[in-house]
Amino acid sequence: MKSKNETIVMKNALARAQHQLKLAEKRIISIALTKINSTASKLNYKNKQPRTIKISAREYQKTAGLKNKRDAYKDMITTAETLMKKQLTIKENTMTGTKKTVINWVAAVEYETGRGEVKITFTNSIMPYLCAIENRFTAYALTEAEGIKSIYTWRILEFLTSWSKEKEGCRKIALKDFSEMIETPPSHKNADVLQKIIEPAITELEKRGWTINYEKIKTGREITHITFSWRKP
Repeated sequence: MKSKNETIVMKNALARAQHQLKLAEKRIISIALTKINSTASKLNYKNKQPRTIKISAREYQKTAGLKNKRDAYKDMITTAETLMKKQLTIKENTMTGTKKTVINWVAAVEYETGRGEVKITFTNSIMPYLCAIENRFTAYALTEAEGIKSIYTWRILEFLTSWSKEKEGCRKIALKDFSEMIETPPSHKNADVLQKIIEPAITELEKRGWTINYEKIKTGREITHITFSWRKP
């Protein structure tokens, strides 16, 4: 959980939330997360943990796999403004039912033409999911997501990582819940989710050294659940 190693750390509830982020937005948020001190105490993070994070065009260029730093900066400033409107939805099971929390990702965005950097300020509400982390957390290196071409690939990488602290794991999940978490288009039927989202994402991750299998589980004639088994490189 060290930022110098460009490690993304968040509570599992956040890793499994609906992020409402497009790929470019995900890159900016993820770079910023590597600079948050995830071990800052509950008593101190509000005052001592800086919520305003600076992201350089070079950092974005590397994460996006772009050749031109100027193009990276243009992409950054266009994307940063859209972050102001983005919310995440966290659902957690409680003794009485399901708790739903809706949070804005950022409170402010700042950039100055020609400086080659963007500053984003995380909201107070999201900080408890990023700091004082002792257990039930998801951690992975930003380099694992460098050059990813689909937001669904990134979200599946994050999802599988959240279910295993080791390099390999297995998880069964209702297809409906999975589709909701990675925010597949409402028009997609189960077959579309499998063919147009899950399978291409698996192909992209396997090109990056992952080994992933999934099993379709039917209730009657309908596919209702899937079981993932995987091994990370």
